[in-house]
Amino acid sequence: MELEPSVQLPQVQPAARGDRVARTREAIVSSTLTLAMEGEVAPIVRDIAKLAGVSARTVFQHFADTAELYVAVLGRVLGTGRNGDVVEPDVRKPLDERISTVVSKRSGRYEMLRPMWTFVQALCRRSKEAAGKTTELYTDNREEIARSFGHELTALSGEKREHTLNALAMVLAPESWIVLRERLGLTADQARDEWRFIVKAIFKDGTEH
Repeated sequence: MELEPSVQLPQVQPAARGDRVARTREAIVSSTLTLAMEGEVAPIVRDIAKLAGVSARTVFQHFADTAELYVAVLGRVLGTGRNGDVVEPDVRKPLDERISTVVSKRSGRYEMLRPMWTFVQALCRRSKEAAGKTTELYTDNREEIARSFGHELTALSGEKREHTLNALAMVLAPESWIVLRERLGLTADQARDEWRFIVKAIFKDGTEH
């Protein structure tokens, strides 16, 4: 007697399972980011899980601890800004136009970071990996400034060039933007005007000495 072929249950394909895992992880990271953007310095797992629609246990199935989760969130935020910064600046454009371009790009990125900057600082104090990722932000900033104003910087002597580049990197740092926006209470447009004014003054000083 022939046996009927056994009924095969549908198999979960690895790709499908991988997609589900990725979606869950994405929901957890996005929920943590939302809480950080709302000003939470250290979002708690209970709130993260509730917002993501998962259990607290699920959160820890995807991340060893909150520090690992927070680092993933930081990577998301910093990575989002960097993707649009890879276009090489047109050094043939007038200096004023290049200044406006750099100011616009930096201010846009830092305005995105501003609501969660306290979260970023707190995370950097407890995680070397997070501190390293944040250092990349300053490195990228300095390198972009060097590319954007290469003509003007090259015209300066070695020591003066370094002083000028460091001054520009300091002025166009996230802390500077946050001081203008939150401590001095300026609007985004007013803060950008201040940045342009200071950058122009730095170049003027560099060419007069």
